[in-house]
Amino acid sequence: MSDVGGVSGGQPERELSPEETARYRDDYNKGFKLFQEAFNDYNKPDVKIHKKAKLQDVMNKALDVMNETACVAISEGKRAKEAQLSDDYTAFINQPTPESQKKVSEDISSLQ
Repeated sequence: MSDVGGVSGGQPERELSPEETARYRDDYNKGFKLFQEAFNDYNKPDVKIHKKAKLQDVMNKALDVMNETACVAISEGKRAKEAQLSDDYTAFINQPTPESQKKVSEDISSLQ
């Protein structure tokens, strides 16, 4: 299983241009949208096991992008929520219960 970590980025080493900041935000938003869509598809009834594996890979990669860009793309308050999403997602993958699924869904809603 892929390692799913929390928000890994600190502040950038140098001041970013507005264009670079916009790219970070765009990358974060794309990662968030991919994660959200893959999570919703993953939890649909009748999803085949091989499709779930692919969706889990998409979620892992999307969360990696979110983690890498969070330090620039979102506010400090939302970074804590994004870190909670990482933790709850890891718990969900390790033990997919209705409760853990609900926590991830709530985390996604809090980041919208």
